[in-house]
Amino acid sequence: MKKTDRFEENNRYFAGMSLIYGILFTIFCYKNLNGITFLLHTAMTVGIAYLFFGRLGMSCRRRFLPYGAGILLLGASTVMTDSGFLVLFNWVGIMLLFMAGMIRCFCGDEEWDFFSYMKEFILMGAKTVVYSFHIFHIRDWRKESMEMWEESGQEENKKKEKTGSVVTGIVIAALLLAVIFPLLASSDRVFAGIFASIFRMPENLNVGSVVGMVCMTLFGVLIIYGVFCAFASGGCRKKEGKDRNYEAVTGITFTVILAVVYVVYCCVQIYVLFLKNEGGLPDGVTYASYAREGFWQLLFVGIINLILVISVVYAFQKNRILKMILTVICGCTFVMTISAMYRMFMYVHVYHMTFLRVLVLWFLILNLVMMTGVVIFIYKETFLLFRFITAVVSCGYILLSFLHPDYLAASYNIRTMEQMTAADAVYMMETSSYDAAPALAKIDVGALDYTDGLYTESIVENIHRQYFRKAQQDIDSRSLREYNFSVWMASRISP
Repeated sequence: MKKTDRFEENNRYFAGMSLIYGILFTIFCYKNLNGITFLLHTAMTVGIAYLFFGRLGMSCRRRFLPYGAGILLLGASTVMTDSGFLVLFNWVGIMLLFMAGMIRCFCGDEEWDFFSYMKEFILMGAKTVVYSFHIFHIRDWRKESMEMWEESGQEENKKKEKTGSVVTGIVIAALLLAVIFPLLASSDRVFAGIFASIFRMPENLNVGSVVGMVCMTLFGVLIIYGVFCAFASGGCRKKEGKDRNYEAVTGITFTVILAVVYVVYCCVQIYVLFLKNEGGLPDGVTYASYAREGFWQLLFVGIINLILVISVVYAFQKNRILKMILTVICGCTFVMTISAMYRMFMYVHVYHMTFLRVLVLWFLILNLVMMTGVVIFIYKETFLLFRFITAVVSCGYILLSFLHPDYLAASYNIRTMEQMTAADAVYMMETSSYDAAPALAKIDVGALDYTDGLYTESIVENIHRQYFRKAQQDIDSRSLREYNFSVWMASRISP
């Protein structure tokens, strides 16, 4: 039986489970983007995916396992961080991993070209939005039950009808409670207090809050229903390989010109930057200022080269000379990336580490690993490049999210600064999330340099104390649903 037919046959089940998912999504995540219940949300997302796979008759538990594991790890990371940047990109990462897992399960093990995968991501994302509204076009359930009664044995259909009736009753009750429960809780303090220790209702609950909860529930229902409806509709099909229509001579012509420019540039990097030959510098330019220039440009050139080499491999006819030129471009990209890293370290040595600079260094390392995969792909086109890049980016980001860039930056600065100024300390305390609390607790306020006159010791000491006091106030104001490990850790520290 086709997946489309299975989905239509079990429409009540998918709609009912989607509604339950949407309600729990609101309970777990409403005004609570990084509380401990977010981990329950990720577990629920992985669990309902497996339930839906089983209902569709699909045996893809092993295929989805690495993606599910990544989703759970990002969920755990979200509960352990107070960084708004990490929370946002953890959510994005979870959605991308879920879509990648769906493509893997519904589209089989065939390796497509890199850009077909990207096209499928965009296409299925759009189809998810369109198909999510099909939940409002469910056929009459009573009519469907009568059809099932006529088509198969009475005893089996009685069982299915009873199960369907129970699910229908639960769905109706859940839908009503999604609106009624917040209203009851806002009308009686004693009733609300029974649930306050676990699920704290928003202060001054009003019609706007109720509407927000209903909209969030509706979003959860539509997104989980829509993604499975879209994939089950057969939109994800095996892609036939396309012929490479472009002559290799064209590719050789423009890539060899780029390669010559890159080789010259890399020779300059090796001679001036790595070998530190200051005699090759322009007049009036110091080695330190030269080394701190250009890492942003090199970062973007590295990204361009990554996309360029992949595009050339797919677009142009096979040719040994073209492969050699692409290898040279990849080699130059390695040199440029290392040059960018070296320049960044020089910049950090003078201006210290920040959250953004940690991200830049992380991406440069990631680019080196991805470019290694591209070199392998040039000579072995059966290499699963898209899955390799997906795994590299996923594992790299999960590692970064657990390491906490705020903590890494603050810890590095405190450890390496010969004489930290009061301004440096205040800047770190005012811009860092609670992830950096273990590092910031080590700041010796009395040993700071106050010669610039911007701050006095008493002011800095008050800011230092206030940073951890706010963490204590934050954790005290949170319910069990909103518990966050990073905030709790910061509240436990007494500088």
